[in-house]
Amino acid sequence: MTGLLVSVRSAAEAEIALAGGADLIDIKEPRRGSLGAADPAVWNEVRHVVAGRRPVSVALGELADLRTDNLALAAGLSFAKVGLAGCAQSGDWMARWTKAMAMLPAGVGPVLAAYADWQSARSPEPALLLPLASRLRSPLLLVDTFDKSAGGLLDHVGIDELAALSEQAARHQMRLVLAGSLDEAAIRRLAPLRPAYFAVRGAACGGQRTQAVQLDRVKRLVEVVQTSVCASAQEVA
Repeated sequence: MTGLLVSVRSAAEAEIALAGGADLIDIKEPRRGSLGAADPAVWNEVRHVVAGRRPVSVALGELADLRTDNLALAAGLSFAKVGLAGCAQSGDWMARWTKAMAMLPAGVGPVLAAYADWQSARSPEPALLLPLASRLRSPLLLVDTFDKSAGGLLDHVGIDELAALSEQAARHQMRLVLAGSLDEAAIRRLAPLRPAYFAVRGAACGGQRTQAVQLDRVKRLVEVVQTSVCASAQEVA
């Protein structure tokens, strides 16, 4: 089963994403970067609006700038995502990430963000992150892009490479979440990989990730995900 994750920056946007049929509501502040952390007050507002109707995840930003004093406030959320930009040359990032994620409240799944443009992000290569995430029993590995001005996911990584990563994730009992300025065409091309979620922000806002989430766009993306994944399953059969 593949669902649609929609990133929202407010309770009002969460309502729109829910009405459009999004399968997972993600909280972030796009003006603060690829995994920009929204203020904890926004977490509470979104959590209240969603009221258990869908799982909710939250972006915590990059490990280098992580506010560990906010981690306890993630109680009741399903997932918490952390990026590793700037950590490639740091010898202690694994220990720091492990320590930080151990501070999450019970029931909040830690999710590592692997950047397809890992070289420009100066983050570890995606394949290196799977064993670590597996040790902490993370159910998901997010594959995203760091620099939103430098193209989408498929501009940085090929489908064959993503397929291999997906197979490796499965061996670790994990699934991928695919993100990175995805549009309808990219979702259709990636559908045969059957990730846990396709994650969108800009596509749900009409193209600009700092604009508001639009109901018609969310509905359309839900339809694209469902029909594309079904079509790819029929082709395999």
